[in-house]
Amino acid sequence: MRVVLIETTSREYRENPLKQMDRILEPLAIEYIGAHLQACGHDVELIQQLTAGTEEVLHKIVLSRPDVVGFSCMTYSFPETLSLAKLIKRELPDVKTVLGGYHVLGMETAPDCFDFIIKGEGEISSEKVLDFLEGKIDLQLIPGLQFYRGLRWDIPSKRSDLACLENPIRLPREAFHSMSMGENLPDTRIACVVAGRGCPYRCDFCCTPQLYPGQRILRPVEEVVSEIIKLRDEMGVNSINLRDETFTPNKEYVESFCKEMISRKANVSWRAFANVGNLSENLIQLMAEAKCHMLFYGIEASDSDTLKKRRKNFRREEQIAEDIRMTQKAGIYVRAGFIVGHESDTRKTFERHGEFLRQVCPDELHISFLTPFPGTPLYQEVRKAGKLLTEDFSLYDCEHPVLDIGISTEELLTLRNELYVNFYSSMEWVRHITDRAKRNSTEREEIERFAAFTSKKRKIKNPFCKENHKNK
Repeated sequence: MRVVLIETTSREYRENPLKQMDRILEPLAIEYIGAHLQACGHDVELIQQLTAGTEEVLHKIVLSRPDVVGFSCMTYSFPETLSLAKLIKRELPDVKTVLGGYHVLGMETAPDCFDFIIKGEGEISSEKVLDFLEGKIDLQLIPGLQFYRGLRWDIPSKRSDLACLENPIRLPREAFHSMSMGENLPDTRIACVVAGRGCPYRCDFCCTPQLYPGQRILRPVEEVVSEIIKLRDEMGVNSINLRDETFTPNKEYVESFCKEMISRKANVSWRAFANVGNLSENLIQLMAEAKCHMLFYGIEASDSDTLKKRRKNFRREEQIAEDIRMTQKAGIYVRAGFIVGHESDTRKTFERHGEFLRQVCPDELHISFLTPFPGTPLYQEVRKAGKLLTEDFSLYDCEHPVLDIGISTEELLTLRNELYVNFYSSMEWVRHITDRAKRNSTEREEIERFAAFTSKKRKIKNPFCKENHKNK
């Protein structure tokens, strides 16, 4: 069968060039599903929407004349996905449509424009959907089937055997870039790799634990490193983004991965998501030796009560500072994820947030609004309490306040922007980042590129700009 797989984006993403520049990564979900369907003998085309308009994507699909169109979407891109699916059904009424992605977790009804709605990992489910359409199996044998033509089925999903997964189809590297330190130089060629799926933790705002609670499965280390080396040799990739929800809970696995990267002379830098409290100083040093250039810590809050409410695996604010310092000491950049708009947030707590962020002083800071994604415990709780400001899912992108905490949307946006400005203008961050650039000349260019990008995006002074120094 001829299959087109699409990763959709939201209208705001397409219309905001500065937001696009921050980080554009490959659509790994459809790349994996596409590779599996190709191995099953199907003809597959991948489309990553990025800046393309709905009509442009529709034109590509009509020209392809597919039998099946599959969508992978997040909650914030669901409205655009819905619109596109309706247009496809209008132009190609016989085409079958399949919806997957995290938004499916909270869907209570099925729009007519989707024939199949699938929950969970997509490789086996997509294969079985095509088997059903070819008359090879009965409908009830499609794992993860939530809806078929509007009727609810709720068939349990089935996990893929990661040791047997085909390497994903790889779209051209030129499309993907990042402005983060360690991966923003002109010659950087980024690819995404998955070492494992799932997460052992149960944060109340996260979709992943709702699929396979507490369950994380891992690929053999040798296979992961072999894939990285193949990307290096065949596609010139020199920077890997490990897309695991979290990479560090299994310390033995992390150690084995690092030793494999070193012994096989992979010589490719990489970044990963890390959990506070998982890593020792020795293990972080080993990660640095294996060319880890960045760890992303989801620190989320500035007090233990909020961390507990969010069901984080750590509680001590001191532990956050300790882990960031250890990581930076090893020469690894730290990108910290922080959440604002918690139910307990007030104007006063934003002052505490600012003090805390300056104290822990990561190299990069990303501040999100607490977002109750459908299907999560947080969503169920705040919806029941009548605390949702809107159910316009295009705003569920962590960049817009959608939760009523007693502070207006406009003021919350201002308070978050002030956190950014105050952090990147603080003596603590400026001293830290300029000292780091002086100590390591090889890092200076990527630090300066990040500082220039951030100063433009946040409308603040660039500590490396000569004009700033002249005006002092």
